[in-house]
Amino acid sequence: MPSGARGAARRRGPRPRHSRQDVVRAAVALADAEGLDAVTIRAAAGRLGTGVMSLYSYVPDKQTLVYDMVEEVSSGISLPEPGADWRADLHLLAGEQRALLRRHPWLIEAASHLQPLGPGTLAVLEFALGALEPTGLPASARLETFALVKGSSSPWSGPKSPPPPLPPRPPPRWRDCRTCWPPGSTPGSPPPWPKAAPPPPTRPAQARPAQTRPPSSTGSWTGSWTA
Repeated sequence: MPSGARGAARRRGPRPRHSRQDVVRAAVALADAEGLDAVTIRAAAGRLGTGVMSLYSYVPDKQTLVYDMVEEVSSGISLPEPGADWRADLHLLAGEQRALLRRHPWLIEAASHLQPLGPGTLAVLEFALGALEPTGLPASARLETFALVKGSSSPWSGPKSPPPPLPPRPPPRWRDCRTCWPPGSTPGSPPPWPKAAPPPPTRPAQARPAQTRPPSSTGSWTGSWTA
């Protein structure tokens, strides 16, 4: 056997038990059942029945795993070639997006502008841009329109259920302090002002010297005491 062939044989190790797609699909199943917070490398390894450290050879971290999950479920959207009616095409796209979000509600939380473009997400984007091409809009406006269509399907993606009942309204504040009102007053009227305090007693007048003119020969004023 040639040396190169022997080297290739030595480099060939055991066949991996799982593929990267197996790991991603296991994480998607976890998110569908328990939500995106339940997705961890350890939980995906437990679902596959393998060791935790072995999964790091497929995905380096959870964020990369979430990116792959979005790409995996986006590949499930089946879209035809854009037709002549761009409104009908966008209506079809919105319906597919809504159905996708109903199957995978965690996509709303996992959506990110940092999402790498894979075959699945790129196919959806190309369909939207191609459908809007007859409008004559620039590429930036078509991207904004696609974002609006995609975002408008999110609020109605979940199952329809009646809204929770509103909490009971508290009674008006005047009912809580009915005992605080003085007799004769009503809750709708302001409370009576307190009576003014009596004025302080006046101090008795004191005797002051009365001054008379002309001044004395010493240059000072002369005065006499008067009561």
